[in-house]
This record gives sequence, structure tokens and C-alpha cells, in this order.
Amino acid sequence: MYKIEILEKKRLEKGLSYTEIAGNLGIHKVTVSRTLKGVSMKPRTVKRLADYLGVEMESILPSILATSVLGIAWSDSFAVELGKAMIM
Repeated sequence: MYKIEILEKKRLEKGLSYTEIAGNLGIHKVTVSRTLKGVSMKPRTVKRLADYLGVEMESILPSILATSVLGIAWSDSFAVELGKAMIM
């Protein structure tokens, strides 16, 4: 679904731990770990991590999705709606 490896690479470049990211975002470190390892990829969490790490959402979306949503602002509500659509 997402190119999560881009987020994990950025985390390593910045020297951030899962615990540090979790503390700053107010989410559990297991959520950060599972997301950045690609185990669980809830759109809202991916969006929050991308924002925190300074990664544009368009760079981690598969090209077909990036093309279809180009020009749409990435808000939390849009990320949630996109997640619902991807599940259906």
C-alpha cells in the first residue's frame, strides 16, 4: 500500500528511536514500530509519521494512487477516508 521504507529510512537518517517519535506524537511506541516495519499501516498514522519525519505523502504512495489524488491536500480526515476506500 505505502512505500513505508522511505519513512523508516528518514527515521534512521534523523537518528530517532520509536520511543522518541511516539512520545512526541502522543502515540504508543508499538504503533510507531508496527507502522514503520509495515506490519500495520493505518492511513492516519502513516500521515502523522510522514508529517513528523518531513516526508511528503505523495512520495510514499504507490504511483497509481499518487496520480489519482495529486493536488488534494492531505488532512487527517482525507487520510482516514482514503484508508476506508482502500479497505473496501
